[in-house]
Amino acid sequence: MESQKKAISTGMKKAVAVALMGAVCLTAAVSVGSLSKKVTVTDGDDTVTIDTINPDTNAILSKTGIELGTNDKLVRTDDGKNSVDISIIRAFDVDTAESGKTTAFNETSVADSLLSAGLTLSDNESLSLAAALETSGPEAEVKLARYEITVDVRGKKVTKYVPAGTVKNALTYLGVKLNANDLVDVDINKNVQEGMNIEIKNVRFKEVSTVSKIAYNTTYKDSDELYVGETKTAVEGVEGQRSVVTKQKYINGRLDSTEVVSDKVVKEAVDAVILNGTKEKPVEQPVVTSTQNYTDGYIYPYLTNTMGRNLNGPSGQETYYNMDMSGIVSSLQRGGWMYQQCVDKALIDHILDTSGYWVREDGCKMFGDYIMVAAGLDVRPRGSLVQTSLGMGIVVDTGGFAYNDPYQLDIATAW
Repeated sequence: MESQKKAISTGMKKAVAVALMGAVCLTAAVSVGSLSKKVTVTDGDDTVTIDTINPDTNAILSKTGIELGTNDKLVRTDDGKNSVDISIIRAFDVDTAESGKTTAFNETSVADSLLSAGLTLSDNESLSLAAALETSGPEAEVKLARYEITVDVRGKKVTKYVPAGTVKNALTYLGVKLNANDLVDVDINKNVQEGMNIEIKNVRFKEVSTVSKIAYNTTYKDSDELYVGETKTAVEGVEGQRSVVTKQKYINGRLDSTEVVSDKVVKEAVDAVILNGTKEKPVEQPVVTSTQNYTDGYIYPYLTNTMGRNLNGPSGQETYYNMDMSGIVSSLQRGGWMYQQCVDKALIDHILDTSGYWVREDGCKMFGDYIMVAAGLDVRPRGSLVQTSLGMGIVVDTGGFAYNDPYQLDIATAW
């Protein structure tokens, strides 16, 4: 019986010991499970997930085999439970001709990466940068091509660095917007080159219409229906009109050239026609009652107070007037026409009076050997010798008749 009790006691002790050991192991397992953390490490396109009870970041990276570069960034997020997210942001160098070498970080996108480095690149450069990162990895050093060019935009010059690519892309990069009237002196689809000069001109055309006068000509024609010295306007002259349209070219707001587009006569000019008389005036012969032959060789008609008036003599129309010619003679002498130079004393001493002139037998008043006549002084100045129907005359006077007929002669007579 005693031996049986000892055996039961021993068995119970073993069972209790086993139970206690199981309880300890279960407790230990529960404690380890509560301390373990699930860690997700993202490095670019690669993602690694591990469970670890060591929360130290370096230990986690050592366990995953991931190494950080000198300028790389690490972002860790703990949710306060058993989860940890670690993001690796790799650094890379971007070298541009304009700004030199700059460190950028491989963010979630290429654009974000460029912004992190303070860079604004063209679409072409962004694409080339993305390609470089994809092929060479985050450790790549990317050198971007940039060219220094000069752009003259409508008279304003600017010199800047632009990315590699076409002229069109370079202008877009510089913020230059082309208008419909702009003219670029190079092919915008051509690639830019170092030191390239690009000129953009604003070219505008304007049409201007003007109307000008066309002068008429004057032609002269002979007419036998008019007397010599007479004129008549047969056709009145009328000015014409010409319409001219010019195309003006303006470059950057300034007139560059002018081209005649059309030149039309919209109204023809009408030439004036003036008729000049060619018909000779008829010469009326004086009524002769008798003649006398004087020593000067002329044979004159004998005139009376009622016969021989208003005749047409050799020089034109002749009329007659009677007045004292003493004042006229004095005026002639003051003008230098000396009576002694005009008289044949042997002929007229017997009839010379004290007035300075004498009267011929037919009634003509004489200054020396010449008949005294009045005439238009614009045609025959004072002192001119002129042929009359009664002999050679001398112009000593004028009268109102000259306004109507400058060729008329008014012979001084004693009746």
